[in-house]
Amino acid sequence: MPHSPVTKLPAFDEEWGEYFVGQIRAHMEQLYASIDAEEDDPAADPVVLSGQPFCGCEDCDERERYLLATILIIEGYEAGKVTLVDVEQ
Repeated sequence: MPHSPVTKLPAFDEEWGEYFVGQIRAHMEQLYASIDAEEDDPAADPVVLSGQPFCGCEDCDERERYLLATILIIEGYEAGKVTLVDVEQ
């Protein structure tokens, strides 16, 4: 059996998990909507966490998803909504 470098796994309740996924989906929907939005449309100027232009390519998509996931996980940890538990060996 291969050895995993992971020694802990996240533990969180279903409500926080749904919030996490919902926030990422909503953020990405806003970013993708901004690509085709007219300049005078408020959707044309979304919050881009990286501060870099968002074109919808794989790099932009992953960068924004990972940045938001990092923020949400840290906030969830600070609020006691997500913790790490030891992996059973």
